[in-house]
Amino acid sequence: MPLAPPRPTLVSQRWLLAATMSLGLSSIAAAALVLARTPVLTSFIPPDSFPRALVVHVNLATLLWYFAMASALWTERLGTRRQRVAAALNLGGIAGALGVVTTGLLSPGSPILANYIPYVDHPLFLGSLALFALTTLLTAGMSLTRPRDTAEIGFAIARLPFIMAAAYMLLAFPLKMSLVDALWGAGHILQFGFVTLMMAIWLRLIQRIGADSPPAWLTVALFAAASLPASIAPALLLAGADHDNLHGLHTEIMRWTNWPAPLIFGLLLACQPGARRADGFTASLGLYCVGIVAGTAIESQTTLIPAHYHGTIGAFTLAQMAAVFARLSPAHNAREPATPTRKPLAIYVFGITTLICGLAWSGILGAPRKTAFSSTAAEPGAIIAAALTGLGGVITIIGVAYFALIAAPRIARLCNPRITPTSPHSNSTPAATFAAAR
Repeated sequence: MPLAPPRPTLVSQRWLLAATMSLGLSSIAAAALVLARTPVLTSFIPPDSFPRALVVHVNLATLLWYFAMASALWTERLGTRRQRVAAALNLGGIAGALGVVTTGLLSPGSPILANYIPYVDHPLFLGSLALFALTTLLTAGMSLTRPRDTAEIGFAIARLPFIMAAAYMLLAFPLKMSLVDALWGAGHILQFGFVTLMMAIWLRLIQRIGADSPPAWLTVALFAAASLPASIAPALLLAGADHDNLHGLHTEIMRWTNWPAPLIFGLLLACQPGARRADGFTASLGLYCVGIVAGTAIESQTTLIPAHYHGTIGAFTLAQMAAVFARLSPAHNAREPATPTRKPLAIYVFGITTLICGLAWSGILGAPRKTAFSSTAAEPGAIIAAALTGLGGVITIIGVAYFALIAAPRIARLCNPRITPTSPHSNSTPAATFAAAR
């Protein structure tokens, strides 16, 4: 009888639940944003609620979801002693995440729509955000082990941009850089970590269905090429570069170094026989390409910018959703035949693609970003584009909510240490490690 595959640690399951809940809750905040951008329906949303809803949505759908998911992947295999430390960090991270949501909705501070990491200007919100980021950063450090295959090398290398973003923040404050500028720079740096994680997830997805991988040396080189540019901005800051000039440098670094490695790697993987059978991989690569194309058309502060980043972050979100389902799929020798449906992935892809098309069309027509739609003197084309954005947003929300409703209860059962997931009579779905080599 074949041995059962290794199971993720309990702390990894708890991070996975936190990640899934963050993405699911982000769909509620996104509903307010979609209504505010949809013709006719804008009257249902108070104008002053749009910025606060945007702050909560972005933090839930990117920072909390991405960081918690990364922590879940990093902590899949830990020794007993490190599990205790990781569990304490997990509790701190959950407390920080809850603080971000509650203070984001209820604190009296003003919402600041900073790029990448918008925030509410209140000590409780900023403290909660810092607590969450600190616990995930410490989790990244204490969970590092010697990689056993190329995918694990990718998950290890992806930690570098997280560390560089923290270093950038520490260097920024002595230089009296504003919080908006510091978060903007750190947010730029984090993108390199996100794409490196996405590449490692892509590789693991195709490995799980038995497809071949590119040569190990080339794979590792591309992981390094995706991650190492994150060290440029902190190095410049440490060398005494004028932080007022870093804004343009960040943009140029992103423009020339953030996309080539993941694009080349994705195309190499797509050329492997059978790779297209991997859940979510082809669609994730396609969304990333759409995001790159939209980025080349950006000329001003229009909705072409969110069209661009909804393509790139949509690609990463889809890859993570596929990784969650892969974790929850029972092993081949398990007695429970049921696997989570993949329909939420298809719904999400259709919705986010429609949303991107609407945002891009609106941007081409000159619609400004970070504002609700106004029908006053709007041309028919602008109204149709806004309606397309609203339709895409609704479908995307449905896909995300469907995903959370399927995944969260399964993960919650696995978080109960009294349930033995290998029992043939258990209602819990067996789960195997995803990031860790078997």
